[in-house]
Amino acid sequence: MEILIVAYRISPSNKNEGNCLTIQFEKDGEKQVVFTGSEVLIHQIERYKDRMPFLAKITKVDKYFTLI
Repeated sequence: MEILIVAYRISPSNKNEGNCLTIQFEKDGEKQVVFTGSEVLIHQIERYKDRMPFLAKITKVDKYFTLI
């Protein structure tokens, strides 16, 4: 299912030594928020930040989550 990614924030994680990505998105017209430490998603969201808002799917590929 596609979601509309509208905003994000990267901050130091409270759970580990890495960063925490906060993604704000809309699904079925309702705003929601998800938190992740996924380095793959952090790099991808940074790459597409100039295209926000954008439609995407978050999918698990092997051990990693990715935007498609």
